[in-house]
Parts: sequence; C-alpha cells; structure tokens
Amino acid sequence: MRNAGGSKPLPSSPVLFLPGWGFSGQVLDLAEQPSPWVRPVAPLDPATAQPGILAFLAEQHLDSVQLVGWSMGASLAFDFACAFPEKVVKLTLIGMRASWPPSEIVAIRQGLAADPPAFLRDFYRKSVLGYKKEYRRFVAEQQEPLLESLDMQVLDRGLDYLGQWRLPVHGVQCPVFCWHGRRDIIAPVTEQALIPGARTTIIEHGGHALFLDREFVPC
Repeated sequence: MRNAGGSKPLPSSPVLFLPGWGFSGQVLDLAEQPSPWVRPVAPLDPATAQPGILAFLAEQHLDSVQLVGWSMGASLAFDFACAFPEKVVKLTLIGMRASWPPSEIVAIRQGLAADPPAFLRDFYRKSVLGYKKEYRRFVAEQQEPLLESLDMQVLDRGLDYLGQWRLPVHGVQCPVFCWHGRRDIIAPVTEQALIPGARTTIIEHGGHALFLDREFVPC
C-alpha cells in the first residue's frame, strides 16, 4: 500500500482505496484533485487482499480504516468488513455488482486468452468511458506500463473471485455508502448489489470510474 501523502503521518482512521480488476491504485491519479487516499501500487490479488490490509494496519499501528472499493475492489472491501467488522469504520462501494454472470466471466477469459493487450485496452476504455480527459491521460501515462506489469495469474484469480462472489447474507456493522453510474456498462446500475441499510447514490451521467466524476463526493 502507498500513502499518497508521502511521508506525512496518516490520520487515526485513514481511507484505503481498493481498485477494480486489472487496475492499480495509480488510477486515482487521473482525478482533477489529487486524492489523499492510500492505495495499492499493484493490481489486487483476491488471494492476498485481506492479509495485505491487515499488514497495512499493523505496519501503521492503526486500529481501523475506512475502505473505498471500486468494482472488484468493492467486493473485496465488503468481504473484509464482514471478516473484520471491528477494523472498518465506513464502507464506500463504487460500481459493485450483485454478481457476475458465468457467461460474462467466460467471455472475459476468452478475450484475455486470445489477445491479452488488445482485450485489456478495450476493457480499460470501457471502464473509463465518459471521462475523456482522464482516459487520454490514462492511455498516455498509465496504460502501457500497467499492461507490462500485469500478472496473468493474478488476473485469473480475480476472475475466479468475481465468478463466485455473492453478497454475504449477514451484512456489515459499519455505515455503507453505495455509488453507481447510470451509464456504467461494466457494472450496470440495474445489477447493483442491494445492501440493507446502505445509502445509495446514482449519478445520472456517471460511468464506471465514478471516483473521477465531478458529482462524486464521498460522505
């Protein structure tokens, strides 16, 4: 995990950003206003995400954290809050689906197997659709280094995780804020996870990368 504020000390309950499948936390740097959120330097591996968060808390001598999860990162954030309710004070979930249909997971695997760079470039385009300036920056500054650094086994484990993930029935104890974009084609708003007690905000012109939207103002 990396503190965007450099060597500055973290607040007592910092915000940790968990990015979506195939992205690193660097995607936050595309926003107009620099984000102070802590973020991972590499794409998340579902197999090590929870131990990684626990290690971060231990290294920083923190008792709790606020989690902001995007897409697959939202599912990982929810799972962490279920497993360690005393360590999460608030959840902000962006573009989280209730589940991923098996046919879509199969299609992603097929596209990834046929031509990984071409498939991922198209996936990145769809993920940042609606944010033209930010997408141009992503292509110019982040896309190719990210493609070169990707671990295909990590991507595969991510697809395994998304394919089996379902909203846990027992829920979480902390406040939950859900954000969805009406124009999101990766996680359509009609397939959003319905979490009892959560406060849900839908941005009418928003796409998948809602953290780049001017109307996204986390609570």
